[in-house]
Amino acid sequence: MNPVIFLLAGACGALVKDVLKDNKLRLPKIKDGNILLGFLGGIIVGAFAGLAIDGQPLTAFLGGFTGSQVIESLIFRNHKEKV
Repeated sequence: MNPVIFLLAGACGALVKDVLKDNKLRLPKIKDGNILLGFLGGIIVGAFAGLAIDGQPLTAFLGGFTGSQVIESLIFRNHKEKV
């Protein structure tokens, strides 16, 4: 299958997760000189998670749905250990 399908399925999974989690989408913005990606960051991570999964559109969607949460958990855990 075409890899673009898996990128889109993963991005859709991440988008659905963001809507279900916050009941809204956070728009990108610039705050104190930092660019906050909002829902676009989740879509980027979800798209690549969908591409990394086993090659089925449904699992790519689920990879995008859970991928950003796994990465956030790993980052938070590493940050917590360093503090």
